[in-house]
Amino acid sequence: MRFNLSNLSVTKPLTIAAVTVIAMGTMSTSANAKRFFSDTSISVLYGSDYELAEEGELTTLTLEHASAFDWGGLFFFVDRLQGSSDAAGSRAKDIYGELSPKFKISDYSNSFIKQVNLAGTYEFGTSSSGFEQDNYLVGVGVDLDIPIDGMKYASASLYHAFNDDTFSDADDQQITLTYGWEKNNFIVDGYVDYSFNNDDKKDSLHINPQIKYNLQEVLGIDNRVELGVEYSYWNNKFGQDVTQSVPSALLKVHF
Repeated sequence: MRFNLSNLSVTKPLTIAAVTVIAMGTMSTSANAKRFFSDTSISVLYGSDYELAEEGELTTLTLEHASAFDWGGLFFFVDRLQGSSDAAGSRAKDIYGELSPKFKISDYSNSFIKQVNLAGTYEFGTSSSGFEQDNYLVGVGVDLDIPIDGMKYASASLYHAFNDDTFSDADDQQITLTYGWEKNNFIVDGYVDYSFNNDDKKDSLHINPQIKYNLQEVLGIDNRVELGVEYSYWNNKFGQDVTQSVPSALLKVHF
């Protein structure tokens, strides 16, 4: 479950994330590890109709990394969110991130299920309003072979979430779907999160696709530069009785 956060006590979560990434990177680059894929990007997202944000305005700067290895894979991102100025002239400034390793249990050829994984996610964040969270999700997931031309990846995971945040420490379960499709420089990717069985919060559904065009060939450069939109539909945002439906402009640069 993604939480929109804001005053910043960022040292703890960023330090934990950095140490974990370094440890994972060390394991990933060992002599016995084969890397299939690696991508790092920075993106800027802007929207003006977000729920539970000052004046509805929100700008998000995201550092994101994804990689796949013969032992599994790693996904990691950190969001820096900034809202519009309030009546006192101050801006909400939030940090939210996720670190999600997966470890291959078994793989299959010529099957709809390509790989079964032990999956985990560490969610961390702090806010200027005093909100903090350290949630740990543990579960199983599958990588899928979807017979659609241009389908790059698809996965489904089921987690048990050990929650520890300012609003609630009640555990829940979460189903996460991810997907990525690309053809003729058009990209559609994103995720679906469904969180349920939390004693203190409503069940929450977050559908978050990105629709982009790769400008690399047009610009004649080596790096991918993607321009497009992100759409966020969030029923019961943060487990509250609030529904969000908002498009945002998106620019993403890959390294």
